[in-house]
Amino acid sequence: MVGRFLFFFLQCLALCVALPSFAGEITGQVLRKDGAGIAQAVVFVQALPVGVAAPTGPWKAEMDQMQREFTPSVLPIAVGTEVRFPNRDQIHHHVYSFSRTKSFELPLYKDEEAAPVLFDKSGIVKIGCNIHDWMTATIFVVPTPYFVLSDEAGRFHLKDLPAGNYPLAVWHESSLAKPEDTVQTVQVGTQTSEVSFALETAPPRPRPGSRKGGGY
Repeated sequence: MVGRFLFFFLQCLALCVALPSFAGEITGQVLRKDGAGIAQAVVFVQALPVGVAAPTGPWKAEMDQMQREFTPSVLPIAVGTEVRFPNRDQIHHHVYSFSRTKSFELPLYKDEEAAPVLFDKSGIVKIGCNIHDWMTATIFVVPTPYFVLSDEAGRFHLKDLPAGNYPLAVWHESSLAKPEDTVQTVQVGTQTSEVSFALETAPPRPRPGSRKGGGY
C-alpha cells in the first residue's frame, strides 16, 4: 500500500516539474516624454522565448457598434483571432477596412449577424463605416497571445508568463516610434518584473465631424 502511494506521489511530482510555471508577471507604465501616462497603449510580447509554447486558441473578440461609434475604439488581438462586429444600433452600418494587414468589407446590415472576420497577420488595421464617416477604430494584431492595454494612467500588468526572457514592445496610435524600435528585453521569473516605456507622440488628429442626429 505504501509502495503504491509512493508511486503515485512520484508521478504527480514529475508532472508538476514538467509543467511550466505561469506565475511570472510584468508591470509598468507607458509615458510621454513629459512624464504623463499614455492610455490605450498596447504592450505586447513580440516573440516567445525558446522553449516557451503559446496557449492555443481559438481566439475570439468583438468590436461593437453602439450609438454610432465603434466600441472599443482600440482593440488589441492575437494573430488568428476571429472578430465579430455586432450592430447594436437600430440603423444600418457598413464596416470595412482597406488596410494592408487585413482588407475586408461587411456590407449594409442591421438586424442580421455579420460573418466574423479572421485576422491572420500581425499589424495595424484601421476600421471604418462606409455610411458614417466619423466612425473609426483600430485593431492592432499582435504576434503572440501575451498583450495588454494600458489604463488611464498608462499603467499595465501582463500576467501568466512562463519563465524566460521576453522582447516587450509597445504601440500607440500617436507614437512617432515603430513598435520594433521600442523593444526591451525583460527577464521573467518567480518575481514581478518592472519596465517603463517613454514615447514621443504626435498631436492627436482631428476626427471627422459627428452627425449623430442622422442615420440610415
